[in-house]
Amino acid sequence: MLSTQSNPSQFPGCTAALRSAESVAFEEVWEASRDRIAVPLRSAIDLRRIAEFARWFAIIEPDLETPALPFRLVGSGFFEFFGHDLTGLDYLTLVDPAIRQLAYDSVVACLTQPCGLWQATPATTADRSSLICEYTILPISKGGSRADQIVVYVNFEKPDTGIPVVDRVEHSTVWHWLDIGHGVPRIDLGAFAGA
Repeated sequence: MLSTQSNPSQFPGCTAALRSAESVAFEEVWEASRDRIAVPLRSAIDLRRIAEFARWFAIIEPDLETPALPFRLVGSGFFEFFGHDLTGLDYLTLVDPAIRQLAYDSVVACLTQPCGLWQATPATTADRSSLICEYTILPISKGGSRADQIVVYVNFEKPDTGIPVVDRVEHSTVWHWLDIGHGVPRIDLGAFAGA
């Protein structure tokens, strides 16, 4: 269930209806893997059902000692997007420096109070144009009972000219916490939209 947090001044007319069918389907695969526990085990995610998302799917394992969000598994689409393999790279090096701490805090919040996050985020491409990406972020566990990784599905309208190379991830324009049964954090996501 989507929370009501958003910044309508940044994205007039925004509603939860903007969430794509692909984003909802990705959450349904995650939910089916949960088997009545707080978050699914990474090993329980059905690879046959996740296959349709695999190209634009990533797993990030936050480093709780040093604010970092290193990629642990990265779909092939990200190689095209960024021009190189992101495995092991800190996601925070790809985002606008002004939002790095909030991006990190939001991911950690998804683990601490298990919840998801959905957002529409512009990215600046190598040719200086902008591309809007839809992020669906959900917590998982690599083996224990607590959430310690996130899965991320990125969806966007593919241009006719092919996949653009992304230079930088910008401030999100729309965001909503996804309540998966444990409530949602009280972190103000306004800074994602430069509010």
